[in-house]
Amino acid sequence: MNKFVKTPTDKDMLKLVGRKAALWTELRVYIAEHYDHSPILSVGKKDYDWTIRYRKSGKTLVSLMPEKNEFCVLVVLGREEVAKVKTLKLGQYTKGIFQNAKQFHDGKWLWLRPGSKTDLEDIKALLSIKRKPH
Repeated sequence: MNKFVKTPTDKDMLKLVGRKAALWTELRVYIAEHYDHSPILSVGKKDYDWTIRYRKSGKTLVSLMPEKNEFCVLVVLGREEVAKVKTLKLGQYTKGIFQNAKQFHDGKWLWLRPGSKTDLEDIKALLSIKRKPH
């Protein structure tokens, strides 16, 4: 942690995501209830440079980055997971992000900014491919 930048509270993050606070909260609650991954907070060198990574056994399930009036979700899919995603029925937004994401030798990185419940359901489906919820 950077000692010069304030460590944010949950209240700070909700204030930052503003109008997307309900979606942010729903996703965080879903992850807490369905996965046993610990949230790890990273604080960057600038104000509001925060990332929450949900990790277990050295592997990241998902990363969440609060932004002004929205937030970004990073889902990194391995090669086999990419093939499984192709079988999902995704909303237009998520499908577009998936189709336009660069295909690396070992998978794809999906940077999503959910704006609706549909987008959130798509993210939950992507997470279920990475690891089955309990």
